[in-house]
Amino acid sequence: MTAQEAKQRLVDWALAQVGRREGAGNRNPYAQDRREAYGWDVQGQPWCDVFVDAGFIECFGLELASALTYQPQGGFSALCSASAQFYKDGGAWYASPQVGDQVFFNVSGGINHTGIVAAVSDGLVTTVEGNSSDMVRRNVYSLGSAYIAGYGRPNWAVLEESRAPDAAEEKHCTVTLTLPVVEYGAAGDYVRLMQQRLIARDYSCGRWGADGEYGPDTKKALVRFQRDRDLPPDAVCGQRSWQALI
Repeated sequence: MTAQEAKQRLVDWALAQVGRREGAGNRNPYAQDRREAYGWDVQGQPWCDVFVDAGFIECFGLELASALTYQPQGGFSALCSASAQFYKDGGAWYASPQVGDQVFFNVSGGINHTGIVAAVSDGLVTTVEGNSSDMVRRNVYSLGSAYIAGYGRPNWAVLEESRAPDAAEEKHCTVTLTLPVVEYGAAGDYVRLMQQRLIARDYSCGRWGADGEYGPDTKKALVRFQRDRDLPPDAVCGQRSWQALI
């Protein structure tokens, strides 16, 4: 997965949550069964930061979510100011947003609200926030809004480092193999290699097989092979013959 694909996955997830409301006492689906992430039950707590963490966990799994948001695995923070500090400590705190960033807001004299950046255009930033008027809401702000404290940028590079190439992405290389020309009467390892390849293709080189000596039986075998492969039947094993054999 590329960073761009990951950002889009997170934003799509966030937008799909818009309109979901909390239950009585701050109870919400994003805090459900999250003890593994936080080490304690965050159900019933203010849940804007839990909403963001849930998005990363559901989209990328617990281990990658931890690395992406600079939080210790098993020790996620449900406190906005603490989550912001993780980004700051990781050198990933910015004044200007990008899609997929975690946006933090100034509330009651500190960083006490957060969300996910869904779009940036025309001097506006569109966010998706949990626990916004007791629900998941899509909001729009001017880029210069004093309400915005800053942006934490996930460490998208860890996705590139962790992903294994799939079959469509595997890189292939072409190796050009250059072997010496082998002519009638030659002897040695390259003659033996030629004989071995001929024999493997059911062209007999005589009773002695791959003996490393280019004699009459090997010549007959090579000429037959060349004719069968529409190569010049010159009894010389040059690059075209080698390529067909190897």
